[in-house]
Amino acid sequence: ETVAAVLPMQEHWLPQSNLDLLLPPVDVGVFFCYKKPTVAENLFTFGSMVSVLKKATAQTLVTYYVFAGELVHNTVGEPELLCNNRGVEFLEAFADVELRDLNLYNPDESIEGKLVPKKKKGCSPSKSS
Repeated sequence: ETVAAVLPMQEHWLPQSNLDLLLPPVDVGVFFCYKKPTVAENLFTFGSMVSVLKKATAQTLVTYYVFAGELVHNTVGEPELLCNNRGVEFLEAFADVELRDLNLYNPDESIEGKLVPKKKKGCSPSKSS
């Protein structure tokens, strides 16, 4: 699912700095882990926690609108940031596994592509011809 900022915004372009152009593109993903609520703690269900996170993300993207944009190539092939409120990918999942059973020191070994899947949208690292 895609979550966009709760308020509309004017579409505009932001050029990359020289430093941005030198560094390779990096995908950033975030995942949250929560303690499974006990029967006595039934104030939050999995669905209600996800709903709160979606609303908070949409509100945060109003201030940090750049994160809701896309990295695209301009007419001369340089990457630029299109601030268009495309939104961010929001995935939810449930796993009945103990955190101590995951090797977070070497995530490529135990959780690669499972907690933070590969990006589906956005600019590819290399220019296509």
